[in-house]
Amino acid sequence: MSTTAVSNAPWTLLASDHWRVQVDLPAIVRPDAARRGAICERGQGATVRRAEPGPAGPLLLEAASLAGGTRLQVWGSPRTSAAAREAALTAAAGWAGLHDDPTGLEAVAGAHTVVGRAVLRLGEVRLSRTPRLLEALGRSVLEQLVQSVEAHRSIAQVVSRTGTSATGSLWCWPTPVQLGATPAWSLRRCGVSLRSAGALHAGCVDDAGLERARRAAVAGGGWETLDRRLRALPGVGIWTSAETRLRLGDPDAVSVGDYHLPTVVGRALGGESGDGPGGKWTDAGMLQLLEPFAGQRGRVIRLVERAASQCLAPRAPRRAPRAALSAHRYW
Repeated sequence: MSTTAVSNAPWTLLASDHWRVQVDLPAIVRPDAARRGAICERGQGATVRRAEPGPAGPLLLEAASLAGGTRLQVWGSPRTSAAAREAALTAAAGWAGLHDDPTGLEAVAGAHTVVGRAVLRLGEVRLSRTPRLLEALGRSVLEQLVQSVEAHRSIAQVVSRTGTSATGSLWCWPTPVQLGATPAWSLRRCGVSLRSAGALHAGCVDDAGLERARRAAVAGGGWETLDRRLRALPGVGIWTSAETRLRLGDPDAVSVGDYHLPTVVGRALGGESGDGPGGKWTDAGMLQLLEPFAGQRGRVIRLVERAASQCLAPRAPRRAPRAALSAHRYW
């Protein structure tokens, strides 16, 4: 069963803005690599764009790094209301990291030499804000207990099966109505477990309440309420909640229970010998290392991951081939 919608709306420039803030868009926005079902893509130069559903048809949000600033543009149907255009422009700014305040990292960078050195070499760390909570939650749910390549494949298949085709290469993440109307057996064909399908459907049911909690958190009301609301959903635990909140801009979100994260953080900040059996790093050891960065732990983790990928921080060597993919997840 497929509930995919196709848009034939003409593209018109609806709104634009120029921020006198230079941001590293390739480091902030992670494009989808899927040939079918991609929501975000990288354009020419330092340009990124994504598709979003709108009241009069899909919208295209575009951000480009230019000399002396960042240009934002919203494209879509000329029938789009003024309020929807303004909301899309605001969403584009948050998605490009322009609403994030990266200065909190500078205040805690001196707590560890590796972090301080990484800040000097890599610069500020801005967090992107996914425009809609349901997408942030959905991506996190589909990444549960699987390898990255499996998660990316499932995400693309779910989007192309249930979302709306916006352009030749971009799709909109499904709305609560679209995703909620997709039965679990159809999601199983995308490699989604029944547990994850239940979590996706629960998020669709509580989408309005979750969005209110998200807006309150982004406005400065604290992320604890959103965390509790997310973890009240069946199939959503501490890891999924943290991944969701990090996608929404929570600078202190820590994904406890991640397979790789304790080793990445532990090696970078604590050295080769960990606190667990066999010298491995555990969640408890990782949290202890992150204590000096309270309030900015999620941002520090993102910095450490970037530093390790560029050999600016110690990292564990690969000792074995990658595990085989779960062939039983697809039939």
